[in-house]
Amino acid sequence: MGGTRSILLASLLSLAACRSTLTGPWPPVESGVQEYRVGSGDIVRIAVFGNAELNTRVTVRPDGRITLPLLNEVTVAGKTINDITREITEAYRRFVQDARVSVVVEEVHSYRVFVTGKVIRPGDFESRMPVTVLQALALAGGGARGANLDHIIVLRRASNGREERYEVSVNDILEGQMQENFTLRSGDTVVVP
Repeated sequence: MGGTRSILLASLLSLAACRSTLTGPWPPVESGVQEYRVGSGDIVRIAVFGNAELNTRVTVRPDGRITLPLLNEVTVAGKTINDITREITEAYRRFVQDARVSVVVEEVHSYRVFVTGKVIRPGDFESRMPVTVLQALALAGGGARGANLDHIIVLRRASNGREERYEVSVNDILEGQMQENFTLRSGDTVVVP
């Protein structure tokens, strides 16, 4: 009986030793709304307070631009709401003294993440709002039989064109390591081995 317990204890310890705790690095925590980057297909409402004739609702074209009264072409794709607001406010100050501009994304059509590997429904998923790693796994139906949820890889194309790679463990997240459950950017690919 004592020999069986020793073998069982040794087996459990060797299993625990096989599971490694990941040490990062992971991307910085982002606020999904503040850091959302507008993309083609998104519908944006621009309001210039006190100047209703300048208010407009536009769809971001495939070239990443919108057309606004007085300003003509403005590139917005890849920029945050704060960036766009600041840029349009400065541009309108040539025509409107003390211009105050509000920019709101009314509909998101450009946010898309990809989930591949051992999941129930691999594919690309469009979302109306940014999702986290666990939410992307849920969109794909969760891990399939044999999936290694302790070594999920997230691939991201950085602004400088280089590919970034992050390793994520679902068990670590469930144990409170929330930095691993970061918000995905549009275009990120989640690979479940």
